[in-house]
Amino acid sequence: MTSKNDTLRNWYATVWEGGEFDAIPGFFVNEGGNSYSGGYALLPDFATAPGELKEWLTILSTLVTGIRVNILHTIEEGDWISAMLEITCQRCDTGADVTAYQQVSMRIVNGKIAESYPVFDFIRFFEQLGQLPPDTHALLLTGACLK
Repeated sequence: MTSKNDTLRNWYATVWEGGEFDAIPGFFVNEGGNSYSGGYALLPDFATAPGELKEWLTILSTLVTGIRVNILHTIEEGDWISAMLEITCQRCDTGADVTAYQQVSMRIVNGKIAESYPVFDFIRFFEQLGQLPPDTHALLLTGACLK
């Protein structure tokens, strides 16, 4: 049987690093004819189906290249694994290095993802792509508004 850590590593190696987006449904539990039983929370409180993951990763691949996912730390409890990830890549337009962080909690059942709740650092990511002003996070913490 595949360990939760192996499932996590295989997911990021195959889909994020390898760009094998058509492999996404195979990583998820198939319960009652549904390809997924949980929510991949790109936005809080919004469940996202594996097909929407393909859309997000396709968009991501138009912005950056050479994605590498470094699993910094994991914690396992029962069917759950939580991980802190460092994602490194390069901007497609300039080749400049980009580093983003993601935390994820996944419920793994028989080597497949039953639920996944990631938190991706979009602000830092889009700052590095030049799509948000420098220090956006700090500015927002002071009460400034982006216009």
